[in-house]
Amino acid sequence: MISPTEIQAVCDTIVREFAPEQVILFGSYAYGTPTEHSDVDLLVVMPIPEAERHRQEKAIQKRIPHQFRMHLLVRSPEEITTRVAQNDWFLREILEKGAEQVLQICTDVRHTVRLALRLSVEPEPQS
Repeated sequence: MISPTEIQAVCDTIVREFAPEQVILFGSYAYGTPTEHSDVDLLVVMPIPEAERHRQEKAIQKRIPHQFRMHLLVRSPEEITTRVAQNDWFLREILEKGAEQVLQICTDVRHTVRLALRLSVEPEPQS
């Protein structure tokens, strides 16, 4: 099994190397149901054209050292907002159940989408 510390280290490196707005852990590790065969699923939110996202996913995979299987999705805030408005169940589930692994760097997309979906919203941290 992969420890939370190992997952956090990968998230920290993604933030340091690529400066995304958010990294959200989803899937079995976020939901507390991993098995020995589970990979780590991460949604990386960053401003990037849709045509470039697969290249960015591969770049992150290559550049970030990790000792476990990892499934990365890179999406822009705009794409997430659009897809959720179109009732994309997969992204909705990630935003509703995913565990945010890093603090926001720019706009809190997850907060905005949760408001749009009329889901409970955690209070914003005080500076």
